[in-house]
Amino acid sequence: MPGWVLEAINRGGPMSVVVRHAERNEVQSISHSLEVGLTDKGKEDSVRFGEAVRGSRAVRLFHSPAVRCRETAAGIAEGLRGNGHEVISIEESPLLCAPYLRDTCVLGDADRMGHGFMRAWFEGRFDPRWLLPTPEAADMVLSQVIAGLAASPADRLDIHVSHDWEVVLLREELLSVRYEDAGWVDYLTGLAFTRHGEGYIASASEGEAMFAFRDGRRRLPD
Repeated sequence: MPGWVLEAINRGGPMSVVVRHAERNEVQSISHSLEVGLTDKGKEDSVRFGEAVRGSRAVRLFHSPAVRCRETAAGIAEGLRGNGHEVISIEESPLLCAPYLRDTCVLGDADRMGHGFMRAWFEGRFDPRWLLPTPEAADMVLSQVIAGLAASPADRLDIHVSHDWEVVLLREELLSVRYEDAGWVDYLTGLAFTRHGEGYIASASEGEAMFAFRDGRRRLPD
């Protein structure tokens, strides 16, 4: 549901969101995908996303090193500024682009298997020396998201522009939502994170779940 993240943002309050980038050009090979940028529609949609954020927010943007994520963040920032929001910063973050990948040899499997690569990963069919297990991988991606949210003032919004793998990973690890059941991740949608007491709530269009996060790992809520 592409509009769900915007609906969550527009409820207000301190929030971090992790979204897939906007529509990109075709990827010929995952091994050479970082330089693939957005289509013209993707660039326009990124600006419209920022324009659709209501209220008056102080926003930090983070993006993966991929060109398409940098372009998405820049477009969102343009839309936000045009809508009267304060864009505090735009930063590149390697934690938003497969930080759990330890050996590029698995990228050949990803090219060959398509979306089925993710199910093989969740089922533990890859050597952890090459690709971290999904629980550890999800915590690695979450670490920056939660660190920023933990100290956010009331009007702060953090937008993390990432990839379909990261959103699929977090959605299943946190919400137990399988992509085979919910469908693949649309452009410019993902998950929202808010504080709840000493813990956090992760939510997506498919539902929500509460968790604690301490010392870089998820815990059961107290």
